[in-house]
Amino acid sequence: MLRDEMNSAAGEARGVSPYKPEYDEYVRLYTGRGTLKVQLSVARGAYPIRNAEVDVAQIYNGVRYLLYSDVTDISGIADNMALPARDLSASLNFEEGQLPEAEYIVSIYHPDFEPVNECRVVIHDKSSTILPISLIPVTREAG
Repeated sequence: MLRDEMNSAAGEARGVSPYKPEYDEYVRLYTGRGTLKVQLSVARGAYPIRNAEVDVAQIYNGVRYLLYSDVTDISGIADNMALPARDLSASLNFEEGQLPEAEYIVSIYHPDFEPVNECRVVIHDKSSTILPISLIPVTREAG
């Protein structure tokens, strides 16, 4: 399934699609771009987790916008998520009253593991951020 189609379908289920006029304001303010790579594993990184749903969202003006909904590959990775960030020059020359750093919320869903909700990550302009997350298996009662 194409990522745009996944974003559209997931946006209806969990958040608001970012492709709205009010979100365009955010994109105009945060002119930089950075990328996010989420890497999922279990047992202290020993085993990658495939087929986990990774959602990346942001809260802007009190509204949650779902930006990406992807599934991890055989290596436990969801990659190439380009996200708006504060311009590099603004990050290097901090002054009072500037925009805050671009912060995103990552949520993870897999039926065999405890969900991860509201994992926050900051994205910087012209940088790739790797977010390693170790999931906890769901314990099931023997019956």
